[in-house]
Amino acid sequence: MAEIFSRWNMFRVGWRGVKLSRKVTHAAVSAQTQRRYSTDVCEQECSLFGLLFDIDGVLVRGRTPIPAAKQCFRNLVDGDGKYKVPVVFVTNAGNSLRETKAEQLSHLLEVEVSADQVVLSHSPLRVFTQFHDLCVLVSGQGPVLEVAHNVGFKNVVTIDMLREANPLLDVVDHNRRPKDTIPPSKDLPPIDAVVLFGEPIRWETNLQLITDVLLTNGRPGNPVTSLHYPHIPVLACNMDLLWMAEAKNPRSILQYIQIKKYYRLHNITVLLYFSSNKCSLGEQKILFLRNIKNRPNY
Repeated sequence: MAEIFSRWNMFRVGWRGVKLSRKVTHAAVSAQTQRRYSTDVCEQECSLFGLLFDIDGVLVRGRTPIPAAKQCFRNLVDGDGKYKVPVVFVTNAGNSLRETKAEQLSHLLEVEVSADQVVLSHSPLRVFTQFHDLCVLVSGQGPVLEVAHNVGFKNVVTIDMLREANPLLDVVDHNRRPKDTIPPSKDLPPIDAVVLFGEPIRWETNLQLITDVLLTNGRPGNPVTSLHYPHIPVLACNMDLLWMAEAKNPRSILQYIQIKKYYRLHNITVLLYFSSNKCSLGEQKILFLRNIKNRPNY
């Protein structure tokens, strides 16, 4: 009998050990499963999470980075300099190429920024394919011809090209007037649309020549016989009126105010045309950003 009780006690102790072992194993498996699930959820959330940064006045002011912005980007990259989450830079500036802006941001923020991460004000024009085969007059400063070709326009005329072809159109600056003999006008194809990349340097030249193009339905060398409405489309990339640089106060971007006032003198109803479905360029930029994952060349 004593032997039977001894074996029974050993059995009970052994069974308790088995149950305890099972509990420990189950707890370990549950913890491992929970950790794996949490990791999967984190990876899923991280893959759907990204950051869009404005640039002027938010990250930099002119050529001076905001100190907190530099520290922010140190926290956004790992030890290898790779971004922990997807990052895209969005700006209404438009007088440069994406590659140039990316190089500038890389220098100012001290992190690597690629051209694919930069969306400029003219970037959405890539999806305005209905204009790419038309002859467009481009206004702005910087490499406007290269920018126009880069976003898809195939037949481009710059303000300087139009001025050289029609030297009598730009006479405000006496030093740029024809001196002796009047050179003959050169033939250019009719202008089908006007693209405003950004603020030009010579306001009077750009305003005058764009107005001539609109009044003559794209043939600025011809006399005005009648007003055409709707006139040829004007694609405006940046509708900002103010922006922040190194100065203490905001800088003005007055091109659209001046254009509207100038057009009123000629009884032109201003039509800033953005797309066939009347969607603003800002809204097109949102649509552009939504599709940027599927458009790697952007």
